[in-house]
Amino acid sequence: MPKQIFQSELSAWGISQKHERMDNGELRFRLMGRDGSGYIRCENPGPPVWENGHSHSSLQELVLVQHGAVVFVELRGKETKFTLLQEGDWAVTTPQVPHTECVGGNAVVHTIKFGDCSNSDWIPSLELDAKTKSLSFEEACQKCQSR
Repeated sequence: MPKQIFQSELSAWGISQKHERMDNGELRFRLMGRDGSGYIRCENPGPPVWENGHSHSSLQELVLVQHGAVVFVELRGKETKFTLLQEGDWAVTTPQVPHTECVGGNAVVHTIKFGDCSNSDWIPSLELDAKTKSLSFEEACQKCQSR
């Protein structure tokens, strides 16, 4: 019979929790390991919102849409690639490639941080934000390439 592990015991295994309401209204529920890998459940209870564009030097993120839709965007050199992700769709980030998401209203997204997480960095991409944040969800969808 499995034995429940209580929150007070998590630190013994190097597991931490961090839950936040982001400035854009998203709810983030995190379960992270001491090696920097981890899981984030993101819920957007309101209208579509843009996340902040960023990259990582070595870690990767798997983004999986549970409910709703997300426009996933990458800046590859001078090319900005827009991809519509719907329920069950997923994308994987590439180290050093800036990425962002426009999370649709009432969407639920799972993100898994994996790979070389020894440097859990977050490098802002103002260039990507300048190309995306002024777009509505509908405008971003119109720029999407087929998968």
